Amino acid sequence: MMRLRPLDDQQLPNLTDVQRIALQPTATRLRGEFAPLMQRLATLGGLTEVTRNSSALLEKDNVSGALYVDNEIELAPAEAMHLRIFYPQWEHGYALEEHDVCSGGKQHSLQFFDRFGSMMHKIVLGENGDIASFRQLVSDHAAAEQLAPHLVHPLNSDAESEDDSLRQIDVDALRADWAHTHNHDDFIQRQEAFDQQRLRKLRLAGKAFAYQVANDSARVILQRMTEFGTSIMAQVGNAGIVQAYYGKIKNIRVKDSRLKITNSGFRMQLREDHIDSVWVAKKPTTDGIITSLELFNRQGTHIASFLSKKSNGQPEPREWRDAIMRLMPIFGV
Repeated sequence: MMRLRPLDDQQLPNLTDVQRIALQPTATRLRGEFAPLMQRLATLGGLTEVTRNSSALLEKDNVSGALYVDNEIELAPAEAMHLRIFYPQWEHGYALEEHDVCSGGKQHSLQFFDRFGSMMHKIVLGENGDIASFRQLVSDHAAAEQLAPHLVHPLNSDAESEDDSLRQIDVDALRADWAHTHNHDDFIQRQEAFDQQRLRKLRLAGKAFAYQVANDSARVILQRMTEFGTSIMAQVGNAGIVQAYYGKIKNIRVKDSRLKITNSGFRMQLREDHIDSVWVAKKPTTDGIITSLELFNRQGTHIASFLSKKSNGQPEPREWRDAIMRLMPIFGV
């Protein structure tokens, strides 16, 4: 079983994620057309999928590579996962063979990065995976030039935030669309899209649809759902990919501002010290109101979100909605 590597700001702070990988002697640089590579993953056996941003990480074991063809996979009757991929944002890719401190053997992985050099997604070959097929896949998709300089775009979050703030949002159109009743599938597709203006839209939606709550609200809600045994949807993403997990949350630990969920075969890590605001969002659908909890960092970037897990045609569980309603709104911010 793969273990979560801590989200840490102190590891080689002068290098980007992709530069650290490029320095590894066993790293192979991959060609930039990543979709054809991903569609061949079904031949490798069970995989571990890791999606991350600077503040959260979501990890799922025993996933079939067919996910990248079908874009959805049922893992068990009470559990599922989903990926929504935005390949234009995938700038760099590497294959890596490295020592696995947990098993004592080798870990084989594919790792993908955005144009700023930040890791977006990692795919790890399972213990019973086909190593020969993995190596053939890497050979087939290796870049012709392995020693090319790995330049990344400078990350200027202040400038990007300023550009976003200048983009006009039609408030009346936003609220009309929000009040419109969407079907369940359309809502989920919207929810799984990475939207740089998500926080601004929540602020403008109106208090009937969105309001801010305390920064520890995610921990409170997750602990309550653990007590009730209620299934939820947890999602973590970035500009290149959003991974959603549907199922029960069984084990929660909080230490040094790190909230960790450690289910069998599913793990999530959240840096609570990065949370700058948490919002409750309510959206009318054909199955009734769906309520989500949205987490943002200091730059206004989306960290993670949580919803109740429900079936089409069914309202969200009462215990989920009651727990959300117990969160005290913060107005006037």
